[in-house]
Amino acid sequence: MMGFPVRVGGRIWKTVIAVFLCFVLDTIRKTGVPFYAAIAAILCMQRSQQDSIWQAKNREIATIIGGIWGMLFLLFERYVFYIPVEVLRYAVLSLLLIPIIKFSVWIGQEKGTFLMCVVFLCVTVTHQADASPVSFALNRILDTTIGIITALVVNMIPWGSEA
Repeated sequence: MMGFPVRVGGRIWKTVIAVFLCFVLDTIRKTGVPFYAAIAAILCMQRSQQDSIWQAKNREIATIIGGIWGMLFLLFERYVFYIPVEVLRYAVLSLLLIPIIKFSVWIGQEKGTFLMCVVFLCVTVTHQADASPVSFALNRILDTTIGIITALVVNMIPWGSEA
């Protein structure tokens, strides 16, 4: 019978350190949402530097594109036409996933498609009432960038076992 592995490897420690540093940086910054930086750090902490860099590039591109689409939608809603019926708004948001997905394929970023969609929905569903859609979207992108850079820097630390 296999027991629960007790040993904690280098990659696990690097992930923990990167997430903690994201939280520390957020307490200094005071304008972000550390959750988004932590997610980026976790996703970008890969077995090798090369895999981490590939994941980081994918994550950054997807976050920027999803954030821009979300910001544009919120600006449209704020200054052109607000959709007052919640279920209709959700239908429109769901349908807008089509051009986002098609755009990701068009620019050759299929691996980041799901992240683009997640960021778009995050911006449009959970932050529609924010004072500034532009500010939120830019902060969301910055939070992710902080998590990515933190993970890449921490991942450069040599560690015995990368499990």
